[in-house]
Amino acid sequence: MKKFAILFLGFGILLLGSCSEDAMNSQNENSLSSQQVKAQMEANAATEGLDIMLSELLLNDKSASTKKIGSECATLIFTEQRISVNYNNCTVNGNNVNGPLILSASNDGNTEDSEGSFNISFKTFSYNNHVLEGSKKISYDFSNASTPLFTIDTDMSVINNNGAITSHKGSKEFSYNLANMNTENEFVRCIGAWDIIHHGITYQYKVTTPLAGKLNCAYITSGVVALEVNGLTASLDFGEGDCDKNGTVVYPNGDREEISW
Repeated sequence: MKKFAILFLGFGILLLGSCSEDAMNSQNENSLSSQQVKAQMEANAATEGLDIMLSELLLNDKSASTKKIGSECATLIFTEQRISVNYNNCTVNGNNVNGPLILSASNDGNTEDSEGSFNISFKTFSYNNHVLEGSKKISYDFSNASTPLFTIDTDMSVINNNGAITSHKGSKEFSYNLANMNTENEFVRCIGAWDIIHHGITYQYKVTTPLAGKLNCAYITSGVVALEVNGLTASLDFGEGDCDKNGTVVYPNGDREEISW
């Protein structure tokens, strides 16, 4: 009887282990690999920092900020209904920017209002040597002057030097803490969701923990974004405040892996 009990117990442990392994394998089958996560982040990197740069144009105009557009090689003109910038191969927050950029006030606002929106249509403008075509809409709210909000809706194409076209579409909301402008503390937070279509593959991004950034740092310093491609998922945790391109992939089964991209 004792032998049967031992055999039964051993069989139960084997069965439990087998079921657990099957469950883990099932989760892994629905998971992005670390290489796929890197590919997804590289697709996003072509325009990373662009929305921050655009919102800071409005910060310069409305917040009495001492932060300028990031380069002395650009010409900046504010009028009541538009903001015009002409970049001449500038480096702004580590990104190469070239060409004219015009933010035109829509019917619900101008540069003097605390709330409103601007439209941008890209023509002969390049960012990190990628030509941009399409549009963005920037809605702003300066009701609280120390913590302004910006919502940026995007529908544009990005064309690289080889003529390959990548489609970007989605919405992000940025909130600034101007009290931290001259400190090492968190300066901006971002939430939102967006899609990038690259070589026929749709990459999906959704912020699950607000992404944060610091002044004069070109990288996301903390927060979590959920990633998905063709039903495969993973999350990327950007850490606890370091200014770098490192993060931790969190797989559906709870496993974690450090990566750089």
